[in-house]
Amino acid sequence: MTAATTSRQEHEVTAIPPDLGASSRERLCLALDLADRKEILGLVDELKDLIGYFKVNSAFTLHGPELVREILDHGVKVFMDLKLHDIPNTLAGYGHAVTSLGAHIVTLHTGGGLEMMRAAVVAADRTAAELGVERPKLVGVTLLTSVDRRTLNSDLNVQGQVEDEVRRRALLAAEAGLDGIVCAPSEIELVKPGLPDDFFYITPGTRSPGDSGNDHKRIGTHADALAGGSSLLVLGRRIHRAKDHRQAALEVLREIEAVA
Repeated sequence: MTAATTSRQEHEVTAIPPDLGASSRERLCLALDLADRKEILGLVDELKDLIGYFKVNSAFTLHGPELVREILDHGVKVFMDLKLHDIPNTLAGYGHAVTSLGAHIVTLHTGGGLEMMRAAVVAADRTAAELGVERPKLVGVTLLTSVDRRTLNSDLNVQGQVEDEVRRRALLAAEAGLDGIVCAPSEIELVKPGLPDDFFYITPGTRSPGDSGNDHKRIGTHADALAGGSSLLVLGRRIHRAKDHRQAALEVLREIEAVA
């Protein structure tokens, strides 16, 4: 019996409290960093009433667009964390593809430059208009949260502070017409000046107080991220490793409710 099966049997114990707002669920995303298709779909089915977005990256490489369609069939939102980075013509193809597929959020690297990002936006807008659908939010990855100043300065040969580089890339994303950025929790307040009021901020690497940051180097608590203006918290191991997935998700939702 799998952990997902065991946890599903405990639904009565971890039912949704009547006072839990739907808006809190829309600010929570679960990273589906798993290889087994049945386990992935089992988690979606188990948590679809608690989680606003389900994120795929390596699972997409393993199972392709059909997995995305199967997740969407559960009536949930899909975040395709593809971190696209290629020549503009290729990004235009991706813009068409992810819009046609029905994704709700797609990431691309700001390091590809203005022309690359704009190509994705134009193609996604065109496809959405042709199909009569809403295009996905196109969100720019500023710097991976595993990048610290040593990595930035030495490995990437970009001098200066991490925060300055994140802000520069955030402004570039806005100029290109993207809908938001991915950044560390502590960086939102630093990059907000000059960005659109409705910009969408995704924060990976958030933790409950006392939890480990694992391989994320620029981290913060859920509360700090939300207080700073995070639109979406991305969690993975906190829920995957829990004996009761639903209870773990509810605990995070309570943290969100306390700040909202």
